[in-house]
Amino acid sequence: MNKSIALLLMLGISSTSLWTADAPAPKNEVEALQKQIETLQKQLESIARQVKEQSNQVKEIKSENKQIKANHPAAIAVPAATNGEQNKEAPVFDKGYIAIPGTTAAVKISGMVKLDMIRDAKAHTGEQTNVSRMPYALQMRNTSLQNVPTKWKEHFYLHAKQSRFRIDSLVKNKSGNDVKTFVEADFFGAPQWGDAFPNGPGGSTQTSNTYTLRLRHAVIAYGGLEAGHTTSTFQTTESQLPSVDLNGLTDGYGRHALIRYTQKLGNFAVTAAAEHGRADYATYTPAPATTAAQYIYNNQDSSGNLSKPARPDLILRMKYNFDNGSVVGLSFLNRDLQLKYNTKVTGSTTEADGKNYSTNAWGMNLAAKIMTFGKSFLTTGVTTGQGIGWYILEGQGRSSLFDPSAAEGQRYKSIAMTMFWAGYSHVWNQQWQTNFGAARLDFRTQKLSNSRKVTQWFEPGLDKTFNKYLVNTMYSPEENLQFGLEYYVLQRKSTLGYRGLGQRLQFGASYKF
Repeated sequence: MNKSIALLLMLGISSTSLWTADAPAPKNEVEALQKQIETLQKQLESIARQVKEQSNQVKEIKSENKQIKANHPAAIAVPAATNGEQNKEAPVFDKGYIAIPGTTAAVKISGMVKLDMIRDAKAHTGEQTNVSRMPYALQMRNTSLQNVPTKWKEHFYLHAKQSRFRIDSLVKNKSGNDVKTFVEADFFGAPQWGDAFPNGPGGSTQTSNTYTLRLRHAVIAYGGLEAGHTTSTFQTTESQLPSVDLNGLTDGYGRHALIRYTQKLGNFAVTAAAEHGRADYATYTPAPATTAAQYIYNNQDSSGNLSKPARPDLILRMKYNFDNGSVVGLSFLNRDLQLKYNTKVTGSTTEADGKNYSTNAWGMNLAAKIMTFGKSFLTTGVTTGQGIGWYILEGQGRSSLFDPSAAEGQRYKSIAMTMFWAGYSHVWNQQWQTNFGAARLDFRTQKLSNSRKVTQWFEPGLDKTFNKYLVNTMYSPEENLQFGLEYYVLQRKSTLGYRGLGQRLQFGASYKF
């Protein structure tokens, strides 16, 4: 605008100068020129007013944008700051997460409500299907009943202990590595064997409102690192066959305190872990024929002998996820089993010596989930090793045998075991699914107990084999709502030839939220 005014003035001055140099300008021409200058000045003043009005409008728009940004931080794009950095918008979380205002964190609440209705046609195994809990049909050996097998009546059980509650948290960091946590619990905190302890804790039939909360998972995850209490790294969870029962075909998977790191390379992943170990073991204790069994299984150190591992259990797992949903996993395990003999035994044996007894244990697990047609799949696997009962729920209490009455160098031995399973899941459509399978667990315990001549009528010897067969059908009329009917055949055999047989029919109704 200033340049335009200067140009006009220069033109006016130039014209006046020409007339002055040669001759005086005519009066009418001077008046006409003055009018033109006045007209130009008015036009310039009008342009100046328009520019000023436009400048004020721009200021008002900027002020409105600032107010909108203050009230709604994510509503408009923010221009670059003076330091060259841009302000970040509020993070976006996956479905189900609730953002915490003023932070980059969010939480998600989920869980399941489930009812289980169980009828055992033979010996029962409690609220969860577990062959190792099923009683043997022992021979009665006394003066009135010679060689008469015990008989178990039908049993009915109804509970909601499988209901669970879970809280997830997620924090998005500037580094791009999110911090995730989750805690999950159910109500199996004090498992009972049906009506065996009618006045005990944990929800037997006379105390059905006292279900005890039990921690299932408590995990911190950052990048490829996980730390907490969760499913053991030794198993490939994808190979588990769907079941109505909590444990299922392979009796579920153990959960331990652990720390592990996973490195992913496309569809391939390698995981290294250190996990909490325990020298779960069976003991042999000669005792009077009318007072106690001679073989006792110890999942925990209730006998007074102490588990003293010198290091955590070490696990290496390799897993490949195929694009069609198939999964193959291979795991290796190394354990240090140590036991301190602190139990004083009354009878013909020597007293506790307080010595540490140790042995090394190892294991391998190969498992697969193989997609077939549509969403149907085959599941199979084998777990084998020496002293690995802690990693097979059916085998817990059976990693080793501690016999204080044996010779000095033969008191503590790890037990070899192999578990095999196979199953098929047929998905008919979005609502119906049928599953069936079989599993077998072999303990190589025959030679460990041949030298023992057991005389108690209630002593079957060491466990030798467990068999489990199942078939079920599941119906989901709505998303997350499921009804299932399942039938089990359970078999247990001991080194002394005794057998246990169970038949279980189970109905389940569950809703996940």
